[in-house]
Amino acid sequence: MAKSVKALINPIMLAWARDQAGYSPADAAHKLGLDEERLQALEDGRESPTFAKLLDMADQYKRPVSLFYLKKPPKGWQPIQDFRRLPGTEGGFSPQLTYAIRQARERREVALAVKKELSEAVREFPLRATLATNVETLGARIRDFLEVGEPQQQRFAKKAFEGWRAAMEAKDILVFVVPRLKIKEMRGTALAETTLPVILVNGKDRGNGRVFTLLHEFCHLALRQSGVSNVGGDRNDAPNPTVEKFCNAVAAAALMPSDWLLREPLVTQKGSVKSWEDDELDALARRFGVSSEAVLRRLLTLGRTTQTFYDSKRPAFQKFYDDLEEKKEKSSGGPEYHLAVLGQLGRTFTQLVFQAYHDRYFTLRDVAGLLNMKVTTVPVMEKAAFGLAG
Repeated sequence: MAKSVKALINPIMLAWARDQAGYSPADAAHKLGLDEERLQALEDGRESPTFAKLLDMADQYKRPVSLFYLKKPPKGWQPIQDFRRLPGTEGGFSPQLTYAIRQARERREVALAVKKELSEAVREFPLRATLATNVETLGARIRDFLEVGEPQQQRFAKKAFEGWRAAMEAKDILVFVVPRLKIKEMRGTALAETTLPVILVNGKDRGNGRVFTLLHEFCHLALRQSGVSNVGGDRNDAPNPTVEKFCNAVAAAALMPSDWLLREPLVTQKGSVKSWEDDELDALARRFGVSSEAVLRRLLTLGRTTQTFYDSKRPAFQKFYDDLEEKKEKSSGGPEYHLAVLGQLGRTFTQLVFQAYHDRYFTLRDVAGLLNMKVTTVPVMEKAAFGLAG
């Protein structure tokens, strides 16, 4: 018979870890193969878990077993805003999204520790804005700060997300791509820290849609607002439409400066015509490295199309996104594992980990754990991280 874990286990920590992981008692009990009454007995100390069940709980809640021996919960981070729902409404973050946010925060702590060990200064994030800030001015300030002009943006070509991401990482902003998370859960998240702020982008987002999300979340950093955003958050009946509309407008201004877009031949040739063919929108989208919908939304802002025409295109845009997500769900292909991980973590964080390894701050096993891969895969990952292979 399996032995129970006695005395040292703090039942309060069992409940805390479950709650922090985003599980209700019913969901956690189901995941752990327990009935809810038994889980309640474990959490209020009337029963003690077996060590095997304790390991199961640690795995499910994504916490080390040692956490359950603490006398009180560790000081955590302040909860971030949910721009998708009104405060107090049902829903909240799923366990998957909760873990993605916590993991991003932990990676930020790792990066700060490494930079301190390597005696590398960490610049404070200097851009600040309010909802009263002029959208066009803020868009231009963002481009200036990231040092992305027209020539640089044109060189991004089909790798627009990688280009903008690299520009942000060069300014001590961490950008992580979250895999295996449904779009309805999150399109983007901003962790608006004073140093090493973090942006999360959903890996299931469409290619150029990621670019818009990236700049949208960057605007949240400038507003000093940590939170989770999703598609549709700018509707008038959404919980935070003013904030989300502002960030959408700023992202569009940063990606498609008005003077540049309005002098494009495709735009000047249209004259006073307010309707647009799909191939025209597609061509402009490729030019700026954004989605066709983002282009049309920007043209609406600049008075080069009508609300009626934009609304008429929305169903087609939404169908395209739904079809694309469905294809990604069914897709079994993709890059090699180490390249997929590199795409998720970004070169800045990955290179920092390797720098710390060579400075003997991390062991090889530490590196493998931080990069979520086998020790044997680490060498090829290092080459890819520094552009030597892959």
